Amino acid sequence: MKYAHIDSNNKLLGWYSDDVHSTIPTPNVAVTDEQWQTSLDNNYNSINSDGSGSVVDFSTDAEKASMVRGTRDVKLVIDVDAIAGNALRWAELTSDQKTAWATYRQSLLDVPQQAGFPTNVTWPTEPS
Repeated sequence: MKYAHIDSNNKLLGWYSDDVHSTIPTPNVAVTDEQWQTSLDNNYNSINSDGSGSVVDFSTDAEKASMVRGTRDVKLVIDVDAIAGNALRWAELTSDQKTAWATYRQSLLDVPQQAGFPTNVTWPTEPS
């Protein structure tokens, strides 16, 4: 028999088999070979009491905020700095284009102030 070792939130902590392991940690859920294979094939990280599984986002709001800020920072470096940080490229832009890039930059900086942050973020559109 195979077992999914889970925590109180059904988060998968590990897989065990009584064919291999002499001790199965608790709490655990007994799963069929089919449920075990389906869980592996689909990268399930949550196992229910009936052995069914799913993918659940267990990250905290602080972890999500850090990931969003990281994405924002990459956009600032790769998208904005490549234009605004390059004097030759910046000089070739029209006044309207410069305003669009400045607005885009500020919108990226303001992402953490959005009402849905960090779970529901609307990314600003990069100027063309």
